[in-house]
Amino acid sequence: MAIVHLVEFRVRPGHEAEVVAYLRNAAPGDRPSAGLRLTCIGRRLRGHRQEHIAVLRWRDGRDYARGTGPLGVPRYLSAIADLLSELRSSAFDTTTAMGDGTEGARVLRVYRTHVAAASLEDWQRRTVEPLTRLSQKQGLVYLRAGTGLAGAAASGEVPILILCGWRDWDVMLAATGGHIDLPAQETDLDDLEGPSDVDHYELLEPDAR
Repeated sequence: MAIVHLVEFRVRPGHEAEVVAYLRNAAPGDRPSAGLRLTCIGRRLRGHRQEHIAVLRWRDGRDYARGTGPLGVPRYLSAIADLLSELRSSAFDTTTAMGDGTEGARVLRVYRTHVAAASLEDWQRRTVEPLTRLSQKQGLVYLRAGTGLAGAAASGEVPILILCGWRDWDVMLAATGGHIDLPAQETDLDDLEGPSDVDHYELLEPDAR
């Protein structure tokens, strides 16, 4: 499957419109040969609203390797590097996919955890049913689950990602039963997963300012 690539960054004050416009218009995803597509851009909800996320899709690991620098950041971002700070990159092999894009979604939920490499197959097997139920939730527009592209870290743990694009905050709360620290109800895998982080982003429209 394709590679899901998260690029997280802060925009220097006064340059948000410029950065968003550049990301949408200059992304080489408009050229199919580039193997890259920009899925969405989000701005963190609550608190640090200068923090943004760009979700990219690479056709495969070969295109990802060709199109990114040593730190895993897309090379085309070099033109606006002076407008960004705290740039972070992470890439995942897609294991579950639902929806072609985030059109119609207003909230992006980013759920991250890790599992021991020896438990990865067990984690993947046990998440098939809950992720299938999650994909059927009303108001869910986009779903991607994946495992770290680089494989296990020195600690023997594999990063895990679950991305969800929701139509609005209320339907997301209803789907999770108010447990916003979990991707959805009945997906608690504490015996396999390490500590998790959940971030929420407001998805920016193409003409966002």
